[in-house]
Amino acid sequence: MLARKDLRRIAIIVAAVWMTSTGAVAAHAAPAPASADTAVVSLPAPTGENPVGMTELHLTDPDRNDPWDDGPRELLVQIWYPAQDAGAAASAAWMPAGGREEQAAYLTELGVRPDSWTLGSSHSYVNRPAREGDSRFPVLLNSPGMGDTTGWSTAQAEDLASHGYVVVAINHTHEAFSVHFPDGQVERTVVPLDSPQEVLRDVLLPTRVADTRFVLDELSAATTGQGSQTAGRLPAGLAGSLDMAKVGMFGHSLGGSTTVQALHDEPRIRVGVNLDGPILGSVATEGTDKPLLMLAGGASPWYGKPGWEPYWPSNTGMKLPLRVSGTEHMSFCDQQTILPQLAAAGLLPADTNTKAVGRIDPQRSVELQRIYLRTFFDSAFNRNGTGVIEAITTLAQPEILLPW
Repeated sequence: MLARKDLRRIAIIVAAVWMTSTGAVAAHAAPAPASADTAVVSLPAPTGENPVGMTELHLTDPDRNDPWDDGPRELLVQIWYPAQDAGAAASAAWMPAGGREEQAAYLTELGVRPDSWTLGSSHSYVNRPAREGDSRFPVLLNSPGMGDTTGWSTAQAEDLASHGYVVVAINHTHEAFSVHFPDGQVERTVVPLDSPQEVLRDVLLPTRVADTRFVLDELSAATTGQGSQTAGRLPAGLAGSLDMAKVGMFGHSLGGSTTVQALHDEPRIRVGVNLDGPILGSVATEGTDKPLLMLAGGASPWYGKPGWEPYWPSNTGMKLPLRVSGTEHMSFCDQQTILPQLAAAGLLPADTNTKAVGRIDPQRSVELQRIYLRTFFDSAFNRNGTGVIEAITTLAQPEILLPW
C-alpha cells in the first residue's frame, strides 16, 4: 500500500494527466517541551515592520449542506494580520492542533520518530488588536493543498501580514486532515488522497470554491456589521481594517487549483497566485481575465501543459507561469523549512528530504517565495507604483526560470 506521502503527489498528478487528455480562538496547546535529544524546528521570522496577530473563526453556512455530512457546512478559518505592538506577549503555536496532528503523521510516514522533534513557536500573537492607521489592508484568501490544514503555509502568511496584508486561510472541512473546532468538535478527513480525478474536479474543487465565496461573504459583512457572524468576534479593529476592494488569493497544490478556479468564478477576487497546482475545472478551457502568477517546482509534471503553457489560448488576463529551479512540490509550503532542519539533525534521510523539497537552499527558497508573492500582490494592488510585468521582470532572480 502506498504511504500518504506518495498518495499526496499521485492524486494531484493523476488529475493533471487527466486534464491534459480531456470571535474566539481555539485553544492552542504549546509545543511539547523539548528534551536535550529533541530537535526544535524553527520558523523563519517575517521580514516586514508590522507585528503579526493571529485569530481563528468558526463559521457556519446555513444555506449550504456539507457534502460529507447531514448538517450545514462548517468551516474554521485562520487569520494573520498587522497587529499593534505585542509587548511581552507569548507567541502562538506555529500550527493549530489539526496542522500539528497532520505534521506528526506526515513525518512518521517519512520515518521520523515522533519523540525526536518539536515545532518551535510562530511569530504571531493571538487576538492582538489590529494595527491602527489611516489605510485599510488588502485581504488575501489562502487555500491549502489537498488534505492539508491551515498552518502549513505560516511562513508565507506571517510575512505577508508583516507587510500590511490580512491573510485568511481556509480549512476545507472533511477534506483537511484534521480540523479542531473551538467547541471541542474534531472533524477528520474522509477523502482518500488517491481519489479518482473526477472527485477532485466534481466534488473537492467546487466545494473549495464555495467555501472561499462564503468566507468572502462573511468578511464583507464583517466590515459593515450587517448579517455577519464574525464582526463581534474578530480582534479589536480588524473588521474595520479590511479593504474588501483589494482581494487576492493564493494556494499550494490543489489550493493553487482552487485559487485559479475562484479567480474565474468570483468577481471580488482580483488577482491570484498558484503555487504548483494543476489547472482543473471550467477555467481550464475558459481561462480568466485577471492577473495570475504561477510558481512551479523545477521538475513540475504539469509545467507547459494546458493552463501552465506560456500562452494559454483561452486566457485573456495577464499570466506569468514561472519555475523555481531546484524545488519540488512540497517546497511551496512550510515543509521547505521543516524537512531540511530535520535532515540536518540526522533525523531524516538526505534523499528523502531532496525528493520532497529539492536541492535548493531552504532559506533561499522561502525568501524567493516571499519576495515573489509580496511583489506580485503589491504591484497588482498598486502599492509600489510599478506594473506587475515590470516588477516581476525587474526581480530577475537567477533561480526563477522564465517562460520566454
